[in-house]
Amino acid sequence: MALIPDQAVLPIDLANALRLAGARDIEVQIARQRVSEALGELQLARSAWLPSLFYGPQWVRHDGQAQIVEGPVETISKSSLFVGGMAALGDGISGPVPAGGPPNVGGFSTILRLSDAIFLPMAARRVVDAQRAGVSVAVNRAILGVAEAYFDLQAAAGRLAIASEAAANAETLVELTSSFARSGLGLEADYRRSLVERDLQRREVAQAVGMLEMASAELIRRTRLDPGILVAPVEPPESILRLIPDATAPGDLITTALLNRPELAEQRKFVEATVIRLKQARLRPFVPSLSTRVSGGGYGGGRNDFFGDFDGRFDTDVNIFWELRGLGVGDAAYMKMADARNREAKLRVLQIQDQVAAEVMQAEKLRLAASRQIAEAERAVPDALESLELNLANIRRGAGLPDATRPIEVLQPIQALARARQAYLDSVLEYNRAQFRLYAAMGRPESLPSPATSTEWILPPAVRVAEPIGPPILPAPAE
Repeated sequence: MALIPDQAVLPIDLANALRLAGARDIEVQIARQRVSEALGELQLARSAWLPSLFYGPQWVRHDGQAQIVEGPVETISKSSLFVGGMAALGDGISGPVPAGGPPNVGGFSTILRLSDAIFLPMAARRVVDAQRAGVSVAVNRAILGVAEAYFDLQAAAGRLAIASEAAANAETLVELTSSFARSGLGLEADYRRSLVERDLQRREVAQAVGMLEMASAELIRRTRLDPGILVAPVEPPESILRLIPDATAPGDLITTALLNRPELAEQRKFVEATVIRLKQARLRPFVPSLSTRVSGGGYGGGRNDFFGDFDGRFDTDVNIFWELRGLGVGDAAYMKMADARNREAKLRVLQIQDQVAAEVMQAEKLRLAASRQIAEAERAVPDALESLELNLANIRRGAGLPDATRPIEVLQPIQALARARQAYLDSVLEYNRAQFRLYAAMGRPESLPSPATSTEWILPPAVRVAEPIGPPILPAPAE
């Protein structure tokens, strides 16, 4: 159908909208990049055991006082050139390799802390697992967001259908009151009143079109489709979504959620990482560190600007030591911080558990309330529809008779039918939203049908938005 000139409305169903959410959502892609970053950090932590290579020539020139090997200080002028490279474990090299061979510990230094090399990869592995669970968190949120946007689109489509039906019924009322007024069986005032109602219903249609376009734009934004298109839902707006059996016990819902929510899996991996770092902090003073440097190349030089006597040179420096940081005070502070981070991570698990249980129960209570509203609103729709049909029948049968039903009395049944349909639509969509929120709050468990593959929609025939009621049999206008 065309809502505005040259604007086609394209169909979209919930299943395909959800597939687009999982595949094209920006937050999901960002979460996947965090996994890649965590894998890089894991690779970096594992590379601590591998030596770093430094290579390139270096020239050294010295003029002035220097202490010779025997002890006296003399004024000398010398230069040297080293062409080669160096391999060193750990980190700490902050400049080029000195031409005289490997640096001493007091200058450039490389230190491999064995506690870091052992425990950091273990902690980084847990962070990778946490970030992978974070992808599931992002997917869950994206799917819930798209579902909410889709239900908004259904609400707008349903409102448009209801407004269109009411506008058609109001047009029928205009024809009815006009015919009665022309025949002298009705009042001009009733005809004018019906015109007002028709114009107001047409305004409702125009407003509903705008709401549909807004809801379409939001769904398109979330699914990253072409912003220039307009979409409408395939599923009838008043159909009921069945995902989770209504008879499921609240305790079972909460248990399933605690086992499946990716936020809990994510935070538990962060807890494991803090446990490893706490163990590292406690063992740090007792695990030695290692400094190893090996250099080799060609070395030569001489007095003043003379270069000569080049020959091979090979140097090795190995140092193993223990460190008591700040006389032990620094190590105690390090352990205190690691313990606090571990306790904080554990408390966040409890916080997320409480949040998950609350989300499950909120969605369940909302579902129960909406279910009760559906039962009430479902009875009102057929009654309102029958009331309208009976009023029209009475007008047809009693045209021109004394005490006949006035045509304008159809106005209230038209409005009542629109309200009843809207109430039912609101109740159904509230139920559907609650169903999907509960499904998302439970972590989209695999034991339940996936809405992207086997969504069940139920459409009670008694509450379908009917075709506009045709014009009634009108009395012939007076000659």
